[in-house]
Amino acid sequence: MFIDRVAFRNLLDEDEKIVYVAHVHPFIIYSSLFRELFFGMLLPLGGWLLFPPLWGIWLAWGALGVIVFNYQIFSWYMDAWIVTDTSLINQEWNSPFDNSAVRIEYGTIETITSETKGFWGLLFRYGNLRIDNVSANPVVLQNVAMPKKVERIIMEHQSKWVHNKTITDHGQLKELLTTLLRSSQKKG
Repeated sequence: MFIDRVAFRNLLDEDEKIVYVAHVHPFIIYSSLFRELFFGMLLPLGGWLLFPPLWGIWLAWGALGVIVFNYQIFSWYMDAWIVTDTSLINQEWNSPFDNSAVRIEYGTIETITSETKGFWGLLFRYGNLRIDNVSANPVVLQNVAMPKKVERIIMEHQSKWVHNKTITDHGQLKELLTTLLRSSQKKG
């Protein structure tokens, strides 16, 4: 998707393509979005309708509400797992000045575990996704939308990457052996 390519372009290597982007399920953030919508936008609108002479206060309050609401949406969108054709990127976004990204190569992934807990998790299909890798502590994305789908997509692209790596390694080994045989025939 175009938005994903623009939003996460600084995380990608050259010729790397985004396959899927996993986010926290929107159901988890509905309460904070509703609070921002009500207190930040609807309440100032009601205040303006009831007390029009104070329009400047209501306008400033509403503008601040719109900014905070958009910030919440942006924060939710940018805090994601990005599945690419070569690796998995875990971006933790707290603010424009406080974010981090961890790249997990497909070759280092040992296990992927997904779990769905509770009635709401089962009903809205969200849960936790945990990746155990060789080089670091386990990485967990909590309350991800459709964890089984994300797990399947990661596993598919991991197997494709391993298959391509095996073919590449086989070709390099074949080339090396051919070079060694030719050089030994020239000497002997």
